[in-house]
Amino acid sequence: MSCNLKMVLLIYNISINDEVMSLFEGSGAPCFTQWPRVVGKGVTTGPKMDNDVWPGANSAIMTILPEDRAKKLFDDIQAIRNEIGQHEGIKAFILPIEAMTGDI
Repeated sequence: MSCNLKMVLLIYNISINDEVMSLFEGSGAPCFTQWPRVVGKGVTTGPKMDNDVWPGANSAIMTILPEDRAKKLFDDIQAIRNEIGQHEGIKAFILPIEAMTGDI
């Protein structure tokens, strides 16, 4: 099966969850999968391990969209990153979807 679909994967500081959810609702991405609390370390944000030594956590969310809508969502995410990315971590990726079961 050949797909012209893309996955948008976003990892962000949980402190901006409301902004991210509003963005997804307004972007034509009605379906998503979210991991509410993930831990890790970024280049500029430092460790967020959700413990006493390294407090804080991130969230991750992904959606599958046609390529044009994925690009629009990515651009909207980049606008948020340009505005608040220096203060709160937010990183997005577009990945190809080679095949999937069911419909989007």
